[in-house]
Amino acid sequence: MLSTPRLFLQTATLLDLNIAAAAASDPEAQRWLGWPPGGVILEDHRDRLLARRPGQGRPFRGPDDDVELVAIDRQSGLLAGSIGVRGAEGGEWEVGGYLAPRFRHQGLGTELFAGAAAFAHEHLGLAVVHAGAEVSNSASIGALLSAGFVPMAGPEHHELPDGRVIPSRWFRHESDRPATCAIAGSR
Repeated sequence: MLSTPRLFLQTATLLDLNIAAAAASDPEAQRWLGWPPGGVILEDHRDRLLARRPGQGRPFRGPDDDVELVAIDRQSGLLAGSIGVRGAEGGEWEVGGYLAPRFRHQGLGTELFAGAAAFAHEHLGLAVVHAGAEVSNSASIGALLSAGFVPMAGPEHHELPDGRVIPSRWFRHESDRPATCAIAGSR
């Protein structure tokens, strides 16, 4: 578990994955994420899932070394968002995440991305992680920059899971002292 001033970040459980999917199933999030219809939680189920407390059940183990973390609001105990650290082409690693509707526009994106970078560097031993954003997604770009990510060269376009191709900007976060914690080393 990692702490930021307003969030706890911890490994997602299987139930947390459903809550996290509900957090990003609204039209505003899907504008940027572009999940196929089967991955989007229907509107009449979202509120019920978002009212559940995360952290119940067995931790989720993703494919390969991918890690899914949930961000829990310290004040309410509710899921505020989710962040993933995933292997990408060429042995590189990417982080990507989102916030639930009621936790957006409060500066939590900076904490979410800073926490993901700290987790990648201090627990997974990754020296560099990348993140991408749609060029007009000013909230995501601002959060990445505020979290210490710096612009880098990358593909000008990115294909979303639903097949849409969007213009993209790319960022990186580096550490000259990456470390692997005992738990991550046993994965």
